[in-house]
Amino acid sequence: MRFASSLRDRYVPERYRALATELFKFAAVGGINTVIDFALVNALLFIGPLKAKIVAAVVATTVSYVLNRQWTYAQSDRSSVRREYVLFFALNGVGLLIQEAVLAVAKYGLHFSEANPADRLAFNIANAAGIGLAMVFRFWAYRTWVFKATSGEASGAREIAGLEEAFADDAPVAPDERQIEALEAAYAEPPAPRKHTDELGTPAAKR
Repeated sequence: MRFASSLRDRYVPERYRALATELFKFAAVGGINTVIDFALVNALLFIGPLKAKIVAAVVATTVSYVLNRQWTYAQSDRSSVRREYVLFFALNGVGLLIQEAVLAVAKYGLHFSEANPADRLAFNIANAAGIGLAMVFRFWAYRTWVFKATSGEASGAREIAGLEEAFADDAPVAPDERQIEALEAAYAEPPAPRKHTDELGTPAAKR
């Protein structure tokens, strides 16, 4: 983790580091779940790819919830764990449908068979494609609906945005004292011209 943090700090702009950390943790959890998924699908392929996928998805989803709750989104709001739990498994159900649809295309559309050892690679490719599509959906859904940021994080994000706007090159900046003096001099009224009668009234004119 320390090596990953140093790479992030070196190559990722500061405003995107929190998102980069979240993506890294999500991808790590996804990698673990992918290994579990492939192992169970291949072990249970004899019962049919769709049934094997359901069993693998239930196990991987449970592991995913624990890891994401305790690590990836550990700082998110915990005010309603029941709502979070229900949403998590409901959205993973949508992800499972995406993966099942890809496997159904391989089995019924392209007519691959789990009984044929030569078709095992095709099912693994279809499984990988389905996992990839479902992972994109899950990342968006988790951070949008399930693991929401705490109110403190939200206010902090608003403060950072305000500071970035304030220090932007095109942000309006109050003039300093020297600029104020220059503006006053530029817009000051010119002295009124002296009248000829005033000149005659001076001591020098009388002499």
